[in-house]
Amino acid sequence: MEFELLGRIFLIFPVFLNTQTAFEKPVKPPPTIQNGDFEEGKLGEMPAGWTMPKGSLEAGFHSELCETGAFSGKRCAILYREEGTGALGNLRQTIDATPYRGKRIRLKGQLRLERKDGSPKTQIWLRVNRSGNQTGFYDDMGNRPVLGNAWTSVEIVGDVASDAEILNLGVLLKDGNGKAWADDLKLEVLGPSPKPRIESARALTDTGQKNVVAFAKALNYIRYFHPSDEAAKADWERLAPEGIRSIEGAAGPKDLAKRLQTFFAPYAPSASFLAPGQRPQPIEAPEGATLIVRWFHKGVSKPSLVESVYFSKRKYESISARPKDWADPLMPASLDLGLGVKLSLPLVCFAGPDKTSLPRVPIRNEPPTAGSLSEPTAGYTIGGEDRSTRLGDVALAWGTLQHFYPCFDVEKFDWNKELPKGLLAAAIDKDAVAFLGTLRRLMAALKDGHALVSGDMDPNLAIPDLSLVLLDHRLFVKAAGKSAEAVPLGSEILAVDGETTANRLARLHPEISAATQIWMNHLLAWRFLLGPQKTSAIVQFRTIQGVLGTAELSRIKEPWEFPKATSLPKKVTELRPAIWYIDLGRATEDDFKKILPALVEAKGVIFDLRGYPKTGMSCLQHLSEHPLELASTNIPLVTLPDRQGWDWLTGKWKLQPLLPRIKGKIAFLTGGGAISQAETFLGIIEANKLGEIVGEPSAGTNGNVNPMELPGGYQISWTGMKVLKLDGSPVHGVGFLPTVPMKPTPQGLSEGRDEVLEKGLEVVSQ
Repeated sequence: MEFELLGRIFLIFPVFLNTQTAFEKPVKPPPTIQNGDFEEGKLGEMPAGWTMPKGSLEAGFHSELCETGAFSGKRCAILYREEGTGALGNLRQTIDATPYRGKRIRLKGQLRLERKDGSPKTQIWLRVNRSGNQTGFYDDMGNRPVLGNAWTSVEIVGDVASDAEILNLGVLLKDGNGKAWADDLKLEVLGPSPKPRIESARALTDTGQKNVVAFAKALNYIRYFHPSDEAAKADWERLAPEGIRSIEGAAGPKDLAKRLQTFFAPYAPSASFLAPGQRPQPIEAPEGATLIVRWFHKGVSKPSLVESVYFSKRKYESISARPKDWADPLMPASLDLGLGVKLSLPLVCFAGPDKTSLPRVPIRNEPPTAGSLSEPTAGYTIGGEDRSTRLGDVALAWGTLQHFYPCFDVEKFDWNKELPKGLLAAAIDKDAVAFLGTLRRLMAALKDGHALVSGDMDPNLAIPDLSLVLLDHRLFVKAAGKSAEAVPLGSEILAVDGETTANRLARLHPEISAATQIWMNHLLAWRFLLGPQKTSAIVQFRTIQGVLGTAELSRIKEPWEFPKATSLPKKVTELRPAIWYIDLGRATEDDFKKILPALVEAKGVIFDLRGYPKTGMSCLQHLSEHPLELASTNIPLVTLPDRQGWDWLTGKWKLQPLLPRIKGKIAFLTGGGAISQAETFLGIIEANKLGEIVGEPSAGTNGNVNPMELPGGYQISWTGMKVLKLDGSPVHGVGFLPTVPMKPTPQGLSEGRDEVLEKGLEVVSQ
């Protein structure tokens, strides 16, 4: 499946407002929102000082000033669309962030909504753009949108980084059609950003570890499965490190249950934490309840401006028409947290006719002051340097995968054991960079080729102009650029920077997630020479003739720029008369279309699938007279914790044949570098017998990636769906096996030969 890239794209139009105060030396004041009260401009036209992105305009959204129903003054703004689907309406402006650096700011205003169709919602948003294209604070009220027709006070409070350059802000209308009304938008400085207290590394005690394990389980049970309004609106990324600080020091099961109850009560008002021997109080339907509500997850996704193949939302039903597969709201689930403490958690809640969940709990509406959040947000603000942030990140990552990773039934192991291991390591990591290794070891336990970890603190790495291949636990030179020609092709790498190959491979292995050994070998060979940019790698090697040598190679290439093979042909070429080669990882769709007439007349065609395809699947459609079956994708539909009672959204497709047909002998080259979309191709090839598959097994990882951001600037991803072959067997951990096995040899490498290509040429030439 194609990788799905998530992101938010906004155009920037800086706006500056210059005024000066009488009797004072002229000073340029801090820029602020222009025309936030929407009193300036022509009626029926875009408010002065505001813009809309091209995408919103093309999708049919409009904005204009009106004099009807303003919250204050004479005018307000409306953002609306009468009909259309997709996209979102965005009325926005940008402000110079320099005067706000190091400040805590508040964007506030008034919104209301008139619905037409769909499930529209309106929100304000605020994003800080930092230097170097980094994103700082961001909030779009995704978990607390305005849904009603009454004027509603809204606000966003955030901190402006010391290197901030631009403040982006605006009003959104999304997920349907109607009118969003906005008025009295203001930007205020609340004071200096609080100085967060960084909690230094400290080992978890045995009791502390068990307390934090209980908290991690409770956090994710309530976050994903308790459908109260309070839980749906909670900022769990901020609460995770706060909870670590609150819960770790519990003195025993009774104290642990008490602390958990106190911490989670504002978010799970009908849940109860029970020490050993305690029983839950009976639940009764609250007065005014007419509906019930539960979570429904298609995969899992945090609310975002960008629609994803995965989503999480709440569903409502009438109490009198409760579906059979919905839990009884009067019968909470009993969930074991360890140490004899249990969580009694309703998985279905009551709600009133306005879809407000019941029972209600008072929520503090006062805006935070400059100092009020200094302790709770210390870890969240400072990032991976803070111990509680690291522990909170492990809790968030482990719990999300516990409930939503779709391939645990393929890779059978005890995921519960990974939580205490990750927590113990995170507690003593010396800094944010060291914690990257802890996260990578946690994700590596999944054995998922899409399980990746990155972070803002990742050092800039590079490699020499040298490509390696791992054969039978030994590392050989596959290709070399001009700056690395001192190491002959086919040479075995014995050591780098004074570390033996065996030791370095053993050190890299635990931080790499791979579903198959062939993909593990591919990544080990790729990462072996990685190091800081503009440094040198001292490489010790032995040539195919047995001669020992040492070379100093500069790390000058980006990690993905290594040479693939010295002898690789042009991306599209005629190897022999009427025998054609096309590299699907380098050739484009246009390249294929141009050469198609020659391929139709060819005696044989070799398609190289050893990398990620750039071409579409039309090349396969020209190989068959019949519709082509595709492997099925299966996204988990989750309503219960701990992967219970899953249903699956199964996708099955067919590709129709295309003319003209390529009738010559066909071979597809593959190997350990074939992953994801390449395996979609291989699934079609194998199931429909489109040609011989030559080379080594593929990576065994396919399906759209599910991404997640963690506090402190970390990002993780994993395979969010399970892909099955046409016979129902898994792709994960197996991949696609060659019908004609062939792998490189040291001798062939030393001679600059591509032995897999040679075998493919032999197959189509017979």
